[in-house]
Amino acid sequence: MANSLTKNKPLMRHYIFRILMLAIPIALQNLINVGVSVTDTLMIGTISEEQLSGISYANQPYFVFTTVLFGLSSGSIVLTAQYWGKRELEPIRAILGLMLRIGVVVGFLVSTFVLIAPETAMSIFTNEPEIIAYGAKYLRIVGFSYMFSGFTGIYLMSMRSTGNVYISACIYGISFILNVFLNWVLIFGHLGMPRMEIQGAATATLISRIFESLLTIVYMHCHEKQLHFTLKDLFHKTRKYWSTLVRFSIPVLLSEVCWGVGISVQAAIIGRLGKSAITASSYINQVQQLAGIVLIGFGIGAGIVMGNVIGEGKEKEALQISKELLKVSMVLGAIVSAAVLAFRPIAPNFINCSDETATMIQSMLFGSAYLLFFQSFTLLTMAGILRGSGDTIYCTTLDIATLFVLKLGIGIFVASILKASPVIVYFILCSDEMIKTILTVPRILKGKWIHHTTLD
Repeated sequence: MANSLTKNKPLMRHYIFRILMLAIPIALQNLINVGVSVTDTLMIGTISEEQLSGISYANQPYFVFTTVLFGLSSGSIVLTAQYWGKRELEPIRAILGLMLRIGVVVGFLVSTFVLIAPETAMSIFTNEPEIIAYGAKYLRIVGFSYMFSGFTGIYLMSMRSTGNVYISACIYGISFILNVFLNWVLIFGHLGMPRMEIQGAATATLISRIFESLLTIVYMHCHEKQLHFTLKDLFHKTRKYWSTLVRFSIPVLLSEVCWGVGISVQAAIIGRLGKSAITASSYINQVQQLAGIVLIGFGIGAGIVMGNVIGEGKEKEALQISKELLKVSMVLGAIVSAAVLAFRPIAPNFINCSDETATMIQSMLFGSAYLLFFQSFTLLTMAGILRGSGDTIYCTTLDIATLFVLKLGIGIFVASILKASPVIVYFILCSDEMIKTILTVPRILKGKWIHHTTLD
């Protein structure tokens, strides 16, 4: 066995390199996406805690929406990555067209809700009147952007299954630069523009999302040479793929929705623990998203490569890759957690906040480091290896169980009945990643998780 592993070391290095070549641009794209919300938060955070919390909680409907987008694209990648491994393009175009139709319709529905009832949308997550008022101002503008995000997000994320990860980083990079510039102009009132504060941030985001969609359409029709997808493929017939979509893709969508709902439930629980807890949690979410960028890129890259390898019929190699990836994940998790702990002493210095809020931020970052260490495993195993291999029902079952037991059950009980401190509540709400790690790592090591998702 040892000799076999030694002989396969060059092969393992080859696959790790393939994953890194996908993970780096994906991480860059995620950095740019997160950078939009982080710059919004930091710029608004220099004005007041209330506006910072308002913009953070106003983005909760968008966060749930983006988890749906990620679920749709990830669900399609479960199939299309294996079709790409077999070099079959027609099924990929058909599945992508269906996912785009669904994404735009969902974007329209979410937009309608937040535009008609922005105060109601905000009150789901917090009962603080001032934060609700600021968030409603933001939603009345940014709500128009969701359909554009639905189209752009699903198309660019789906391109990953073909190994095309650079165009998304390019388009989102240009949009990010535009967004930062417009934030500077509109939030603070530069270049002769009125000072719009939180409404300026919303306007900048809306313009940037529209610009992203235009760039995506131009790329699709003028530059994309591998898949040859056009807007006509939006109406491609997909009937013969429904059985595999339901079996392998719908569980991924449900899993992502459950994860997104879990994060929003966490926000809603903390949103009733006072302004300091709301501000601390809002700020830490931005730090956590930045810290987790590398982990997400690595997990998605692993899922794509795993799907390609299984599509090529190399199950034994897939099993060996998965065990090597667990070691890499442990190292990445330790590095990211250490970076968060190193940042903890200076974390409150980047926003205008009270001493109480500053202390709470520093305390909650211990929980964030704890979460990120275990998240390095769950992103690799659940979002990467298991999804890429088609083991989606297991992932969905585990996500639903941890949502109801930890988030909705223990979390609400500790916050509402025991009246525990916000720091303890936050720590408990972060514990779902540890439970998932304990249950998924042994499954990877046993190796009974490979499924073929393509139609013959």
